Amino acid sequence: MIESAKVNKKGNLLKAKLNLCDLAGSEKINKGVDMTDGHFHELININLSLTTLGTVIQNLSNGSLLPIPYRESKLTRLLQDSLGGNTTTYIIATLSPIRYLFLSYE
Repeated sequence: MIESAKVNKKGNLLKAKLNLCDLAGSEKINKGVDMTDGHFHELININLSLTTLGTVIQNLSNGSLLPIPYRESKLTRLLQDSLGGNTTTYIIATLSPIRYLFLSYE
């Protein structure tokens, strides 16, 4: 929580909530490596959370009249008050300009 030390013209103390989160990328299943069930389920949950976040942002940006699916993942539930309502949300994407060539060895 961030609070200003001064009040505005209406006499209200201004407050803000700042959420910083590292969303990582879409996780891929590595078929060449034996994966434990726990790791496999973790990858599934990460991808489902990122998909749900995308759906929530898309519904909010389109002004959809459908219910916003905040409760479909823990991530969107935690970020609910930062995504909708009277908020300003910024998304910063850090991408590498390098193109990688992925080779499959079988």
